[in-house]
Amino acid sequence: MKYVYLFIIYVVGLVVSSLGLALIIQSGLGVGPGDSVAVGISMHFPITVGSVMIIAFIILLLVNAWLEKKRPQFESLIPIIVRGRTVDLFLYGWLENVQYDMWWAQWGIFTIGLVATAVGVAVYLRTPFPRIPLDHFMMIMNQKTNQSKSSVRIYSESGMALIGFLLGAPVGFGTLIVALLLGPFIQLSYQWARPIAAIWVDAKSFPDKESYHSET
Repeated sequence: MKYVYLFIIYVVGLVVSSLGLALIIQSGLGVGPGDSVAVGISMHFPITVGSVMIIAFIILLLVNAWLEKKRPQFESLIPIIVRGRTVDLFLYGWLENVQYDMWWAQWGIFTIGLVATAVGVAVYLRTPFPRIPLDHFMMIMNQKTNQSKSSVRIYSESGMALIGFLLGAPVGFGTLIVALLLGPFIQLSYQWARPIAAIWVDAKSFPDKESYHSET
């Protein structure tokens, strides 16, 4: 029964992080680094941001398998589809016509989005279920380079911001803030969410997962 609760927490974390990403995009202060690539591509082709994310995540899924020299984690298709579809739900549905004309409203929505993204990612990472390939890539590089999760996030997202800028995405001051602060916020939230891991840490069904959740 506890895995039912964990799965609910897992899905909630994914949805909250998707909401955070959508709020950052809608704030108008600059899209997140990783999202800038998806937004940039969607500007040139008749495809939604979430659909681009799904395609990119599937490619990264294969890259992660190559880095780990393991079979592709096809179970990660679950969070990939949840992330892509919920981002589209927020961007092209609930938040599509919402306007933030005042500077304080823009920064307020941006801040909420940044915090929601970090908390959502940290919460779902604390469960034993499949990760979105980008977050799994962060964990792989964290292990291979002995760098903190925040440092790995900063390096990877700075590179993606450059690609997004070259694609013509609205990369702005907010993009820089996300690149610099999202990693540390995830690191802080990840430690705060430690009690979630305690729910399943003694479970025999997932004996090889604990190493992914080691603190840095």
